[in-house]
Amino acid sequence: MYLTDRQRAELCLPAHVMMGVLFAGVVEQDAEFTRAVELLKTAAREPITDLDDRKARKLLERVRRLHHQVVQPYAGEGEDVAKFGLIAFFWIKMLVESGYFIFAEGSAIDEALRLYIGAIEHKAEEPRVVASAEKQARKMIRRLQAQGYYAGLGMDAAAISAGLGEWPETAP
Repeated sequence: MYLTDRQRAELCLPAHVMMGVLFAGVVEQDAEFTRAVELLKTAAREPITDLDDRKARKLLERVRRLHHQVVQPYAGEGEDVAKFGLIAFFWIKMLVESGYFIFAEGSAIDEALRLYIGAIEHKAEEPRVVASAEKQARKMIRRLQAQGYYAGLGMDAAAISAGLGEWPETAP
């Protein structure tokens, strides 16, 4: 199946974001952590396996820049990595629930997501954090869509926008 570079970047990004959360937030890097990272590496490589080395490096650089842009509003001293992990989870959940992404059961990304949820689930016990994370996930989607990513996402952008109110493009 033919994929554009943009589609490949969209497919790679969730694995890169989850991997970043794990490396930044997991203190005890045990066997489960190692397994999650290996699964995420596999998932991140899948969309580029058919590319030559030069094109794959170019695409991965694009994903690295995009990853930095996604994380930047939530990075810095005093920011809660687990909360960003929850934001990323809700972002991915929205992609899956809208039908934009379909993860095959038992695939590398599916298995990694199960392990990832275990690493961030303690944050899901805080109702205010969950509500904030869901709102921030919608904002993250809007920022990505403003850059042309996930344009085909089957979400009602007008309803999302109305629910968010006005916000500066650089705000988290």
